[in-house]
Amino acid sequence: MSSTLPARGIRVGGVTIPPGVARAVTIPLAARAGRRPRTGAEPERALPAWAAVGVKPGPRVSIVAAARGTESAAAAAARALARALDPGAMAGSVVVVPVLRPGGRFAPRRRARLAWAFPGDAGGAGPARDAFTIFSELVVGAGASALIQLGAPRGGRRAALTVTGDLEDPRVRRLADGSGAVVARPARRAHAGTLAGAAREAGVVALELSAADTPVDEARATGALERAALAVLATLGVTAEQAEGPGESVAAPRARPAAPPAVPRVVRVRAPAGGLVEGAVGPGAFVRAGATLARVAPTLPGAAIAVKAPHDALVLEAPGRPATRKGTALFVLAPLPPGTRRARAAAAPRDVDAARAADEPAKLRAGWVEHVTLPDLAIPRLKAKLDTGARTSALHVMRMRTVDTAGGPLRRPILEITVPGGGRGRKPRRVRAAVRGYVVVRDTSGRMERRPVIETALRLGPLKRRIAVTLTNRGDMLFPMLIGRTALGAGLVVDPTRRYLLGT
Repeated sequence: MSSTLPARGIRVGGVTIPPGVARAVTIPLAARAGRRPRTGAEPERALPAWAAVGVKPGPRVSIVAAARGTESAAAAAARALARALDPGAMAGSVVVVPVLRPGGRFAPRRRARLAWAFPGDAGGAGPARDAFTIFSELVVGAGASALIQLGAPRGGRRAALTVTGDLEDPRVRRLADGSGAVVARPARRAHAGTLAGAAREAGVVALELSAADTPVDEARATGALERAALAVLATLGVTAEQAEGPGESVAAPRARPAAPPAVPRVVRVRAPAGGLVEGAVGPGAFVRAGATLARVAPTLPGAAIAVKAPHDALVLEAPGRPATRKGTALFVLAPLPPGTRRARAAAAPRDVDAARAADEPAKLRAGWVEHVTLPDLAIPRLKAKLDTGARTSALHVMRMRTVDTAGGPLRRPILEITVPGGGRGRKPRRVRAAVRGYVVVRDTSGRMERRPVIETALRLGPLKRRIAVTLTNRGDMLFPMLIGRTALGAGLVVDPTRRYLLGT
């Protein structure tokens, strides 16, 4: 006669959460000297977290994002992951901390570091007590089976999905193989004071997942981190296998990702001069030795300097900004093991320029003006100019005002905006959208304008994707929407002599 152990609740931040429940909790930290807590208010020195307890017994997993307080794509992935967790279909429990800073607030890049050295000391100063509390709540005292850390590399570069951990541990290697990462990197001893490093020292399985994209459009990095974390949870047995993406049958079997090759070292390629970065190879591409990675053009008229690859390698990180200074690390390359390198080299052209000229899948052809649909904003039909000379996209709004603030640790403003109705005779509509961030844009008149950025769904002919859009008043422009090259993507070419090639 066999028996099944019942599911057990967990205790986080002094609160017991029973099986089948998901809720927000706070992990109190040490109070600052000389500050009195506000009566009846949520403690300011606390970490906001989301805890979900499954109805079946299983491992306890802690997921921590944005350890420096600046990795917005990692925080967004953690938030989306918390929203996707269904306690009714889970085994075990998951605790998600989207931003590892007091109050869950983001930090300015110049003050991103905290004096937290894990595992901390219960009898030490304030930072040491903070570290001890976090380590106890999320790792050792909580009896966690695994710690997953979501982040991004330093330097503001775009980066392919990378998994870091103790690859000699078969438990870690098994999770790394199922994460879908491009490469796996061994954890360095210098990481001993980090939360993941302290967890490894305590014998807890610890993985660090890292990815990044441009600050304006981080949807790709956010999606990659979310999918990788879900894959690790599925490998641990916490959640069921997921379908590959929207539009696929949930019952369809998911193809297991190929195991990422382990790379013991990386090579940094630095800028030979200061200037503007042109034609940079994206992260995830394989390059041959001597291939052109990018060109650095001077700010005054003159010849651009080519940046060459020193080895046959995989591009892990690429520039995320259009300008650079001399000596700045532009690229991070991973020389691959001999077998993997030969397979990649056999399929790769000798130069990046040759790769662009090689046979590619057929691309969708569009005119320079097309009709688009923005379903999230209730705009069924809108004229848009496809401008490959513009990096960002812009949408005409007649009025906008802040009406609320999104919940959770991100605290993003919610705008009420008045957008075009989408056709002749259609009245403008008032809709709400959450702000993802702000960017400074120079318009066609040369004026600098600070614009809010939202994320919305776009339908352009057969294409359906989520894009980042800046909001501004385009009342003096011929077209109410402009679609830049980051939204167009790599699967579309624009014919500057034609209009409306994709129909309605």
